[in-house]
Amino acid sequence: MKSTNKIKFFGDFTTGENYQSGYDVNLRINVLRQYGYDSLMEQVKGFFENSYNIVNLESPITNCTKSGLMGKKSVLHWTDPVVVPSFMKKYGIDAASLGNNHAWDYELEGLKQTIESLDNVDIKHFGAGIDVESAKAPLQETFEIGSHKLNLYVFGGYKYKQEYVEEFDFYARKNKGGVFKLVPEDSCADIHLIKEEDPDAFIVMYPHFGFDLLNKAEHQVEYAKAWIDAGADMVIGHGPHLLNQIEYYKDKPIIYALGVFIFPVNFRYAVNEYCAVCEVEFVEDNGKLKPITRLYPLHFDNGSFTPVTRPVNDDEIEGFISTLTNDEPEIKNRIKVYKGCIYCIEL
Repeated sequence: MKSTNKIKFFGDFTTGENYQSGYDVNLRINVLRQYGYDSLMEQVKGFFENSYNIVNLESPITNCTKSGLMGKKSVLHWTDPVVVPSFMKKYGIDAASLGNNHAWDYELEGLKQTIESLDNVDIKHFGAGIDVESAKAPLQETFEIGSHKLNLYVFGGYKYKQEYVEEFDFYARKNKGGVFKLVPEDSCADIHLIKEEDPDAFIVMYPHFGFDLLNKAEHQVEYAKAWIDAGADMVIGHGPHLLNQIEYYKDKPIIYALGVFIFPVNFRYAVNEYCAVCEVEFVEDNGKLKPITRLYPLHFDNGSFTPVTRPVNDDEIEGFISTLTNDEPEIKNRIKVYKGCIYCIEL
């Protein structure tokens, strides 16, 4: 049982060896070789303190060199199985979603190696597995907060995409490993069941959806509202690699995309450079636990070959708020912006 009352959700996380090795070939700067892995975390390591920390691990941890997806899928991710698990553990990552469009890049062997690597350093994983039952199983943790116990459930998985069925065979099935296809028709019944058995459970949907480098799409809105209708308490998305706007539905927050967290790659496009960490703190209120949701605004210079993730500065906060709220007055008036050592936005 965990004792912290703060849970943090981070966006897309990879140390990017597949990209950095390519930069070596093309005479670019390989930040891992030149500056070291710790340089990736230098300005954001404090976010992992005093909280339970969940990331979207957007790379298999594998040394596989062959995949049936080579020549079919445009980009295959991989990270170093010797370095990366201990690197993640060192900074305080407690759980990783594998429910994304890269966890199956090196198919079953790569996924098994990823799972084994995380197990070896006691990092929980969810969102993909060796069959559909293990892939769809949510992360479950119990937290002791004062005199209360909080049962947390976090569902991870990847949206439906036709080519991932027909060309890549990416999704888990009854006797086949893969990523969980996280769509309402395959998950709402599980949300209902959890709430029936444990009405005070706190359920977070943590989907990889949307489109790369774009703002929220229609399917994101449809999925998120269906999950909340089914009983989910909030939706915290990732996938587009940049910050998407927020929305409230039935008085529950929907964060359509946190953006990247650690992702050392040059995206080569002129897109917004904002991302965020989401913190949910549980406090006692009238004899019950009440969630308080905060965002910590970040900047990621995605047009650089040496990208750095860091807190936004005074010149950037207004742009962040504009992106987060889509300049909608109702949402702007609802959020509260605080500044200490860094900016914090309470939803």
